[in-house]
Amino acid sequence: MAHTEWLLVLCLGGAAACGGGRAPRGEEHPNVFLIYSDDQRFDGFSAGGNRWIETPALDRIADEGALFERSYVVCSRCCPGRATMLTGVYPTRHGVWSNHPEVDFPGERQTLADLFHAAGYRTAWIGKWHLPNPGARPVRGFDHFVSYEGPGHHFDQTLVIDGIPTPTHGFQADRLTDEVLRFLDEGDEKPFFLVLAFKNPHVPLTPAPRHAGLLDGVTLPVPTSAQDGDESLPAFYRGLRQDSRHELDQYQETARRYWELCLSIDDNVGRVLSRLEADGELDRTVVVFTTDNGQLLGEHGLSQKGLSYEPSIRVPLAIRYPPLIRPGTHSSALTLNVDLLPTLCELAGIEVPDGLDGRSLLPLMAGTDEGGPWRDAFLYTAPSFGEGAVVERALVEEDHKYVRIRIGERVEELLFDLCADPDERRNLAGDRGNAPILERMRAGLAAEREGLGDS
Repeated sequence: MAHTEWLLVLCLGGAAACGGGRAPRGEEHPNVFLIYSDDQRFDGFSAGGNRWIETPALDRIADEGALFERSYVVCSRCCPGRATMLTGVYPTRHGVWSNHPEVDFPGERQTLADLFHAAGYRTAWIGKWHLPNPGARPVRGFDHFVSYEGPGHHFDQTLVIDGIPTPTHGFQADRLTDEVLRFLDEGDEKPFFLVLAFKNPHVPLTPAPRHAGLLDGVTLPVPTSAQDGDESLPAFYRGLRQDSRHELDQYQETARRYWELCLSIDDNVGRVLSRLEADGELDRTVVVFTTDNGQLLGEHGLSQKGLSYEPSIRVPLAIRYPPLIRPGTHSSALTLNVDLLPTLCELAGIEVPDGLDGRSLLPLMAGTDEGGPWRDAFLYTAPSFGEGAVVERALVEEDHKYVRIRIGERVEELLFDLCADPDERRNLAGDRGNAPILERMRAGLAAEREGLGDS
């Protein structure tokens, strides 16, 4: 369906939202503001179910737009997540499987920046890039590029601004937001495509001074699965587990600091939303909040990402754009980070490239079945561990998850009922009664791998 037709469908579906809103700039070219955090799991904001912190700015995006309650990444690690978001394809196609990729990225593959720049947008990336880029030099497609090489620091981070190293002082998230406001100050009549890429809540767990210690008096429940025995895990996961007693002792401290790091994402997003609102641009801007991957915080005795467990692969995704999206829209459909590129292109009236692995989310936001049924399953491809010695893949459906882990010649299988066992504590792969489900999902996994060129 053409973009102008989508305008009509979405506005008719959300007339209350569209009736008083300003028309998009040029009808088809709204601004796009993408908030991209680092390691922020699906419940890293209160609209996502967090009971320990208040995040009014992030909640506003969800409450006044669409919240995708089952959004996932197809590879849970920093560099693969970023490459996937920027290209709309799986690692099997862009080639970034680890945080130390050897491929030339983006090479000849088109990115969101290329597409929006070619469409006449003023483009900017401000924040953590993390993909290989010696010297944090400007990246193709971005008119303005503010970043640093590697994972960076939360405090006193030297920013490379369009190729010029520039020392800064204080908390990095605050300084990045200063740069965003400066970019907005220097705007012109062109629409903008702007990414604010936070380091938060990635380790080290050192929150901004204004938030450090706010949760010290709060008792956080230890995940029940953290107390399960080692036998509850596949052999590969057991090797990643820390001493369970140490893990339980450290959980409170780790979780408190992690949630506190989420607070400076929220207050800085609030700064930008306030500026856009004051400038009359907020309702002319597609605002998106998501992240590169999730994070296990003690579940199963693990504190990392990459593995197939839900907290590692499930992420926040909220999109606000009043001219098209009815406030309070919720979707429980399986959505992926490969869907972001086609969605943003279609919202901006940019032709969606061929050869993508993702689909535009506009039908879900419109509540239509345009384009056929939504996906009922997807392939999760774990990042590379130890030069390919471990290959982990999962097929995720609405109700079940099947995981296959190969270590050398040894294969382990896991089958979870996500409805009856959302914490993924009981492996059903060995139960005879589940043999038909297991066989179906084995075949589904093989078919997905073949279709994506995952040998």
